[in-house]
Amino acid sequence: MQKEHKKITKLTHKSMFRLSSNATLVLKIFIPTFWTVFFGMLVLAIFISDHEDILLLNNPYVKYGSLAFFVCFFTLFYFTIMTLKRVDIDQNNIYISNYFKTYRYPFKDILRTKEIDFALFTVLKTELKNKGSLGKKFTYILNKASFNHYLSKYPENAKYFTGDLNKQ
Repeated sequence: MQKEHKKITKLTHKSMFRLSSNATLVLKIFIPTFWTVFFGMLVLAIFISDHEDILLLNNPYVKYGSLAFFVCFFTLFYFTIMTLKRVDIDQNNIYISNYFKTYRYPFKDILRTKEIDFALFTVLKTELKNKGSLGKKFTYILNKASFNHYLSKYPENAKYFTGDLNKQ
């Protein structure tokens, strides 16, 4: 009985394809966390430390400039890389995860997909017809090798990842 369960798990795992890049976890969780802790503590130290030894830190432009730097970059991280999602797909569904919860949506719920090609990576933005539990739009860095392998296995699903589905 236990061997049958392992076979089912392996079959289910083999039918799933991860569309998002491995870099998503590092970009979404680790870099913002380390950056926030390091620069947050630095800004805190600038504000609460005794500045008699370092005259530069007595300047209010340095204090508030460091705070503005911290807030600006945290906002930039929050609205860009922290919005990245992990995306997996199988033959009929797309699975969107924020690394805490995963939600399944059938392909028929996809409204459009937009591809943005940067020099080093490709970003896909997928929009659902209706708002889901994690929002209506999902951004993820595409793992091209896995995506091409998926399309070679299920070419009929390519239409869900090529633009606006309302036109079809």
